Amino acid sequence: MPRKKPTTKTKIVKAAWNLFYKKGYDQTTIEDIISASKTSKGSFYHYFKGKDALLSTLSYLFDEKYEELYEVVDPAMPAYDKLLLLNKELFEMIQTSVDRKLLAYLYSSQLITKDKRSLLDKKRLYFRWITDIMEEALENGEFKNTSSTDELVRIYAMFERALIYDWALQKGNYSLPEYSQKLLPHVLNTFKAGI
Repeated sequence: MPRKKPTTKTKIVKAAWNLFYKKGYDQTTIEDIISASKTSKGSFYHYFKGKDALLSTLSYLFDEKYEELYEVVDPAMPAYDKLLLLNKELFEMIQTSVDRKLLAYLYSSQLITKDKRSLLDKKRLYFRWITDIMEEALENGEFKNTSSTDELVRIYAMFERALIYDWALQKGNYSLPEYSQKLLPHVLNTFKAGI
C-alpha cells in the first residue's frame, strides 16, 4: 500500500484535529482550520457543512496514522508483535494529540448517529490491515484456528474501543499506551492458545 499524497479533505481533517488539541474545539474557528490546512473556504465547505461535521472524522486521523505505520512496519514481523506495535503507536498518538473530550464526544455520537458509524466501517485501513494480520496469523499457525478471522478482528477492535472509552471516562488519569501494553498481551495470548 504505497503512501498517497494527502487529499484536501485529509489536510483539513488533520489541521482541524491538531487545532482542536492545541486550542480547544470552541476556540478553533473555521478560518483557523482553512489557514492551517492551506486550503480555501470553498474547499472546506465542499467537504464539510461546518466545524461540527469534523467531529465524526477522527477515524480518518487514525487511518492516517496506520498509513504512516504501514510504510515502516516489517511485513515479516510476527502478528503478535505487529498488533502490539500498532496499538502502542495509535494509543500514543491519541494520548498526545487528540482532545479527550472530543474523543468522548465521538464515542457517544457513534451510539446515536443515524449515519454510517465510522468506527465500525470495515472499508477503513484499520480494519483491512488488522484483518490481513489476523488472516496471516491463522494461516501460519501463530494464532490457533479455533476462531474465524472476523471473530479475532472483532475482539481486537472491541478491546481497543473499550480501553479508549474507559480512558476517556476516567478523564485520562492513566497512560493509555502503557495500560494497553499491559493488557493486550493477555488478549493476544488467548488468540495463540485458542478461544
